[in-house]
Amino acid sequence: MPNTKFRLAIIEDRMPVLESLRSYFDDNNTQFDLLIAAREFDELVYAAWSPECLDVLLCDIGLPNKSGIEVTWYIKRKFPHIQVVMFTVFDDKEHIFQALCAGASGYLLKSTPLPEMEQLLVEVMKGGSVMSPQVARLVISHFNPALDHKIDYRHREQLTPREIEIVSLLQQGYTYKKVAETAFISVDTVKFHIRNIYGKLQVNSRSELMLKYNKPI
Repeated sequence: MPNTKFRLAIIEDRMPVLESLRSYFDDNNTQFDLLIAAREFDELVYAAWSPECLDVLLCDIGLPNKSGIEVTWYIKRKFPHIQVVMFTVFDDKEHIFQALCAGASGYLLKSTPLPEMEQLLVEVMKGGSVMSPQVARLVISHFNPALDHKIDYRHREQLTPREIEIVSLLQQGYTYKKVAETAFISVDTVKFHIRNIYGKLQVNSRSELMLKYNKPI
């Protein structure tokens, strides 16, 4: 019986996240055959692989040496048949549109559950374009400003990518324990980051954080 699985490569620099993805997609029950799991673009380049044998690349944006957006530009111009899907904590318009302009077929946040991610990647392979709901909202609001809640992105500039990830999860109603499980860190580390976030944004509670992080401008 011929192998009908889609051939997948992943670039993700955070080892716990990469191992989680590897573990999931190595499962024989998925619709993907994971060929390469790399921590940066150079690892992908120097791995023994043939572009003709790859269908889709799941790629982080915040990579060392060469960003995921730069990787997308390179892949889509050298090997246009390969679908590239961004996988990141960044849900701001600048990163989204840079990725789409580079040729990405999808933009998923790292909070996306793995089974849902698999189905979205299948959708890409069927000719679709996929986005996490928060990302789709930002894209729609760009073309229809009346729908835009006008999130103050200046607050985001004060926060590290990890802190942005944690705030994003809190906005979705996650408990500290769920945030820790999703971000592959301990609850104590979550609390440490939240104290730093409170200090940077000058808030004292989760409710104040939600109000200030989404403060209209």
